[in-house]
Amino acid sequence: MATKEMSLCTARVAEQRQALHAVLSSPTFKKNPRLISLLEYICNKYFEGDTDDMKEYSIAVEFFRRPDTFDQTTDSIVRVEFHRLRRKLREFYGGEGANQPIEIVVATGHYLPEFVDRIVGENSTDVLSEDYPESGREELIPGEEPIAEKPIADIETPKQIFTKRNAMILSLLVAGICLCIIVLRYARHTKVDSMAADVPVVGVPTIAPGSLSGSEVRIRCGYDKPIFKDQGGNVWMGDRYFSGGFPTELPNQHIARTRDSQLYLTLRSGTFSYKIPLKPGTYEMRLYFAETTYSPASAIGGGENSRVFDVRLNGKPLLTQFDIVSDAGANTADVRVFKDVQPGSDGYLRLDFSGSLGLPMVNAIEIVPGIPHRLRSIRMVAQNNFFVDKSGNVWSPDTYFSGGQLAEDKISVNGTDEPGLYAGERYGHFSYALPVDSGSYAITLLLSEKYWGTDISKQGGVGSRVFDVFCNGIALIRNLDIVKESGSGRALQKTFHGIHPNAQGKLIIDFVPDVNYAALDAIEVEEETP
Repeated sequence: MATKEMSLCTARVAEQRQALHAVLSSPTFKKNPRLISLLEYICNKYFEGDTDDMKEYSIAVEFFRRPDTFDQTTDSIVRVEFHRLRRKLREFYGGEGANQPIEIVVATGHYLPEFVDRIVGENSTDVLSEDYPESGREELIPGEEPIAEKPIADIETPKQIFTKRNAMILSLLVAGICLCIIVLRYARHTKVDSMAADVPVVGVPTIAPGSLSGSEVRIRCGYDKPIFKDQGGNVWMGDRYFSGGFPTELPNQHIARTRDSQLYLTLRSGTFSYKIPLKPGTYEMRLYFAETTYSPASAIGGGENSRVFDVRLNGKPLLTQFDIVSDAGANTADVRVFKDVQPGSDGYLRLDFSGSLGLPMVNAIEIVPGIPHRLRSIRMVAQNNFFVDKSGNVWSPDTYFSGGQLAEDKISVNGTDEPGLYAGERYGHFSYALPVDSGSYAITLLLSEKYWGTDISKQGGVGSRVFDVFCNGIALIRNLDIVKESGSGRALQKTFHGIHPNAQGKLIIDFVPDVNYAALDAIEVEEETP
């Protein structure tokens, strides 16, 4: 058995090294010696298991030969070069490396590589444009220019690093194999309870409170691979910190109201709990659900009252008699968000799932830094790329939608100092189901008329596009005519205050056509101070 385990670990290391070789030997990287050296440097650290000291300061001193007095507040070389590296990796996997089975990812805010198994043709890299790195998801300081790409004498060349690496390979492989054996032996003796059967499941040993690096936790439940990268570039861990229940992988299918159907195609179900180590602080938590079993499209049918369960947070009720189909519908992404989430006094956040009808389930858990007593703002543009406004706010590609089509507009919108917010639109008969917690919210709609009355159509004007907007069934505005209010090709903003979520924790915003299609360029939702 040990021989089999050793061969599996050795094979994985070989696959990872082959993935690195594919990148370094590509035309994309061959003209970038500094990025080659940087990628080899961090991958060598990964292979060596020397990951504890991979911080901005240590990289600046060790790799970039900065003095011991290096100050990251005045010298941003590490952030700039890692920004360039991430962009170049996305360029590679979006082009010549599109068919590579493993993708090397360096998550924003981190400096170690992750080797992600890819589903060719469905990976997030395939849908990201070249503009994505400029979206603000990187840590570049506004207005900062990347360092010119030129040879640097005091940085080791790829050949020098390669020579040193060869001397270490044998010891690295032995260390890695021993670590794999320990983990596999632990997993082989780990069992979890199941309501359906005594199913052995590989879990992750309990980690000491506060030991997570970073303050964001994303878990794709029931997922048996180390990490998963979503369409927005966020990296999710495979299933961990659980006790009880069993994992399920679903066949490929469409999930409504999300750009990330894959996130909902694995789940943990049964009677189970999660014990997640967290540093002290205030967090915002999202639980992701999609009901695909009890739906008209499934073999067994079903609907409301087929799966009903409770969720408790640190021993207190969070969701009671929760029915996913009743909450959002079948085969539809249902995100429930909660503010002011904190770990218990022992440093753990506990989630307990117990059922009254059917088996409880969850597809994913996301925990991010929160704002005390206030939900983080929602900002979305009707585009496929992220956008950063002049105030540094990040606007994500729109999601949570049903219906409508995206259009990339061919005219520049006037009457605004942020024309990029109006660069695309969703048009048709469509709606958004925006997840929020209890509270009062301000909704701002960003609109413009870029077809009727412009040089594109050369016809129409007032009365050519008229539509209504509703939120949770209540009219926000009727007979909205953008041309009548602001003219063609000019920005228009409409803000509505005192909006409250429905019982399902959603702001369901409907755009209903009266004359031609409804249209929207961007939307912002902010919780109002009581």
